[in-house]
Amino acid sequence: MSDKKSFKVALIGIPENERSVLRNIFKLSLYRPHTYSFAAAGEPIQILMADAENPEAMAEWRSFKLPEADASSSAPLLTVMVTRDQLPNQQPYSIRRPFVATRVLAVLDQVAGQIITASTQERVIGAEKPVAATPADTPLFTALVVDDSITIRKQVELELKLLGIRTDTAESGEGAFELLAQKDYDIIFLDVVLPGVDGYQICKTIKKDKARKKTPVIMLTSKSSPFDRVRGALAGCDTYLTKPAKQNSFQKAVKKYLKLS
Repeated sequence: MSDKKSFKVALIGIPENERSVLRNIFKLSLYRPHTYSFAAAGEPIQILMADAENPEAMAEWRSFKLPEADASSSAPLLTVMVTRDQLPNQQPYSIRRPFVATRVLAVLDQVAGQIITASTQERVIGAEKPVAATPADTPLFTALVVDDSITIRKQVELELKLLGIRTDTAESGEGAFELLAQKDYDIIFLDVVLPGVDGYQICKTIKKDKARKKTPVIMLTSKSSPFDRVRGALAGCDTYLTKPAKQNSFQKAVKKYLKLS
């Protein structure tokens, strides 16, 4: 579906700080096939986002649901629950806290797919299988690049940009941990030699985290000796790239781990 489609979102019980985060995430959708924005007063609403951990918000959501008489609406009203914990399977789709752009947009894209193909009958997300995402709906990828060389950071960032991947960078292990504490990444590039905590230690910490152990970690090294590879394997890294990485090798590695076409 090539036509750009816009969807209006209303929030129930979402605190102001999270509204600000969502506003920034919605701005990212301006460059995607499906765009999202907050519904102004009087505008038709296609998507509700409700705080599942707030009893007052849940009471408001139940009263907000369209009655049977409104089932003829051309755009069904669908709901996404916001929660810190995984909801049971019978519950509506959820977006987990803290918000991560890739996760938020992936769920909203599934909702958008249901709205586009839904009949006029009102539906609540989770009542049926989600519509499979098309290639055009593929969520944004984000990468973390950790290297004490600004030249290498810029080089890797440029290569990732060519693949449509957004990038955060850090020049030390401490800076990397600060970013990792704030958000999740789809792929991580680590320089072996860093001031303070080295790349092997960072990789080991990432792989010990149950939520991140499957995140691909690519080590960047100026030399690739058997000893380096053994240390990398023990730390749990997925592969190595020798600096400066050749474009073909770099793109091949990224496409392999992110399943890019």
